[in-house]
Amino acid sequence: MTEHTPTTDELTEFSLRAFKGVDAGLGQADPTAEIARKLEARYPGHLILVQAGTFLHGYDRTAYALSTLKRYQLKLVGTAADPHLRVGFPAGNFKRRLWPIVSQIGIPYAVALGTQATGRTIYVSSQPTANADVLDAVSDQILQDVIVELRQRGELNKAAAKQMLTNPENTGFMLKARAQDLDTLLLQDVLKMPRDIRTVFGEPLRACMARIVHGTMAYGLADDKPALLCALSADIDLIKHYLSQTPRLSHLKLNFEHRAGLAVELGRLVGGLLRAARSAP
Repeated sequence: MTEHTPTTDELTEFSLRAFKGVDAGLGQADPTAEIARKLEARYPGHLILVQAGTFLHGYDRTAYALSTLKRYQLKLVGTAADPHLRVGFPAGNFKRRLWPIVSQIGIPYAVALGTQATGRTIYVSSQPTANADVLDAVSDQILQDVIVELRQRGELNKAAAKQMLTNPENTGFMLKARAQDLDTLLLQDVLKMPRDIRTVFGEPLRACMARIVHGTMAYGLADDKPALLCALSADIDLIKHYLSQTPRLSHLKLNFEHRAGLAVELGRLVGGLLRAARSAP
């Protein structure tokens, strides 16, 4: 690996203000997308990542590739006239995250670290690669198709959330149904765990899931729905964290992808309700 220290001209060209990824969303321009575009032109065939606050963001072809290869979640950002696909992950120890992509899959990367105040340093992988042209397979049409799909999904989620907010009984039913499905499956999984894993892993998993089920039961009559949804969202994130550990636990047979998919679906439902509740007059 080599570290490239840019010239003064490069620092000027690639400098931009820090931009918190959690503040971005469709309808708001994302300034790091432009620097990613310039880096992509300079380093064709590379995964391009740009620091924004404490995160690294990848856009469009890079985002699609990382979503496909590493299952990073795609997000639609930018303006309605200039939308972008984006993925993100913490900037710390980025080489550890990206090195398997270079060594195992053969795709090089270029990473821009820093801020407008401190300047930016560009790190470019130098390992010989076999698939340096793999990103060329991600055509503009593929990107546009994914953008259209995400837009349609967002509109459906928004419509569903509004409908649920105007119909508390239906809302309660859907939340309960999703939570109860996941609770039943995880209970069956815990019962099949070896005793030691059940004690140190299964019991916290069940306790967290019990809080989620309780929250969905309480939602319909809750006075402060946003607060309850925030608590639900945190517990769902914790469930997803527990599930992400299961592939590394020996002697534990669990359909991780299916359980994680249910947790993600429940999280999206709660997240949509929370955003709609906060924006409601």
